[in-house]
Amino acid sequence: MPMKRRPVLKGIGGAMAGATLAGCTSMFSGDGSAELWHEFTDSEEETFDGHLETFNEDADRELDASGVSNMDEQLETALPANDGPMSFTWAHDWIGVQHENENLYDGSDSFDVDLEGTYTEAAADAVQWEGNVYGLPYAAETVSLMYNRDMVDEPPETVSEMVDIMEREGEYGIGYPGDPYHYSAYLQGFGGVLYDEDADELGVDDDAVVEGLELIRDAIYEYSPNDLEEDTNLSVFQDGQAPFAVTGPWNLGDLRDAGIDVGVAPLPAPDGGEPTPFTGIQMWYLTSRLEEADDAVRDAVLDWAEWYTTTEDVATTNAQEHATIPVLQSVVGNDDLGDDVGAFSQTVDMGMPMPASEKMDAVWDPVESALDVVLGSGGDPREELENAAEQIRDSWK
Repeated sequence: MPMKRRPVLKGIGGAMAGATLAGCTSMFSGDGSAELWHEFTDSEEETFDGHLETFNEDADRELDASGVSNMDEQLETALPANDGPMSFTWAHDWIGVQHENENLYDGSDSFDVDLEGTYTEAAADAVQWEGNVYGLPYAAETVSLMYNRDMVDEPPETVSEMVDIMEREGEYGIGYPGDPYHYSAYLQGFGGVLYDEDADELGVDDDAVVEGLELIRDAIYEYSPNDLEEDTNLSVFQDGQAPFAVTGPWNLGDLRDAGIDVGVAPLPAPDGGEPTPFTGIQMWYLTSRLEEADDAVRDAVLDWAEWYTTTEDVATTNAQEHATIPVLQSVVGNDDLGDDVGAFSQTVDMGMPMPASEKMDAVWDPVESALDVVLGSGGDPREELENAAEQIRDSWK
């Protein structure tokens, strides 16, 4: 399964709890008793619950929802057994693997919505795969720089400026989860691409990616807690021990609830390069369970996906409260969405969509292992990325 990208911020000593629940697959017995799965954080879930309540007020068939942990693992087990959700929300990059595993339902003839006329071009493209429409999109997202306003007056525009601030502020300089998704901005910051989906070319061992990893080692990881785990990195920012963190809009509400005066800024540029993060389109996927669902259940799930993704109040509320970037054309560019959305939008504009091909599934783990050896054990960047590339190419054969 594709790698997880959305770290759930967990409070120290119970100060802030993560929003996911323990394994939930056993709750579902194939009877349609719960149709929607999500992995929202606490603050996201509160907003989502309000949206679902509004939908259910006028729905012919009410929908239930459950937060789950380890969504990828649970889907892998549940859906082939005709168990689990009728729909779930995640970024678009799972679409290739889920299609390959026959876990999705084609809604091409089921929606009364013109994809290209309703959503941004990138969002409309993201929900389609091999001529099928496997869901509807509701937001764009990526990771960006967050800074503690009590420690930083103006966010840095360059990595050099960020290093200057990290040298003098906080016990640590930055909390930066050490996985390929979060680090993609700088791994690809000098013109390299981990995997070019259009050209079907692997670039993990290109000189430009090696240069990006050297930058991460020398100018970023050195100022982190020297730990790749997401919880550790987010906690040092949450606890006021670091002026900066790199994470996505999903953690913004919980960080502020913890008492941090958080500002959001575009990712700083490295000397001679440009941060190029992976970006995602959040969507409501339609699962294979809809094939055999009762008509009332199927119609309710399809209506939900269309209602959630085309209702302006939903898109606006999500943007204002959680800095999610709208992809509904009638809301895009609204001046009332707030500075957070503007900052994340600038970083999205720098980035590139995550490859949705099932071939990308083989890229994540070897690159993560290379990061672990280089950053955690002092390995040579070129050697480890070459080893990763060899492993990936072997898996493609």
